[in-house]
Amino acid sequence: MSKRILIKAGIIVAVIVIAVAVPLLVGLSKISNIELKIQNTEGPKILTETEILNELSKKYGNFLTYKRNKIDTDDIKEYLEHNDFIKNAVVSVSLTGELRITIVQKTIIVRVYNKSNHNFYIDDEMDIIKTIKPVQCLTAIGDIKDNPVLHIDTIKNGDSKIIYDIATLINADNLLKKWISGIMKKDKNWFLIPTQGDYVIRLGDKKEWKEELEKLHYLINYSFETQGWDDYEYIDLRFHNQIICGKYK
Repeated sequence: MSKRILIKAGIIVAVIVIAVAVPLLVGLSKISNIELKIQNTEGPKILTETEILNELSKKYGNFLTYKRNKIDTDDIKEYLEHNDFIKNAVVSVSLTGELRITIVQKTIIVRVYNKSNHNFYIDDEMDIIKTIKPVQCLTAIGDIKDNPVLHIDTIKNGDSKIIYDIATLINADNLLKKWISGIMKKDKNWFLIPTQGDYVIRLGDKKEWKEELEKLHYLINYSFETQGWDDYEYIDLRFHNQIICGKYK
């Protein structure tokens, strides 16, 4: 057998050994680090890295004692996505042994307290979240009959759908987010609750809330910022192309 053939054979054997040994050695190496990222696009921050890591530690123990090939990324993903506030999770292990976890948090837009003393959150996709965990967001109170289970049914859950629509418009406007703390239903009428001042803001019942809130934005921006709100006891947005502000007799 010629020397050239022997050299080629040796190279092939070496490549095969490396191809088998490297994955084996990498798989037997321990997790070197944990990288956790929580993506929160627009809503209030609810989850913290410390909270998530503590929950994972209770479930799985110390990941830094795990060998790479003992990490079940699918199981970790499934466990994380059972969290009420997690929209989805991506879990992977790098070749250097780093456990990488990326979480997308749900965007909460409003918390609803109905007349039956039940409360629940609504997110930006009309999903319902029932938990006692406090979240800083708009609140909706009053004569609200709905108690949706998992998702707003636009036919059965009329009050919740109205709350969702109004809350979505408020959260999309930075000025209104600053000035409005809540939504209230009284009988069949809808009102907004301001963060400051002793007055009420009346909405219409024809679902023209986008136009009404645009008028309110204009009023706040060009009147309240200079004159204040103390001159009024009520603001009525129901009328076309006008706002009525005044005091009760």
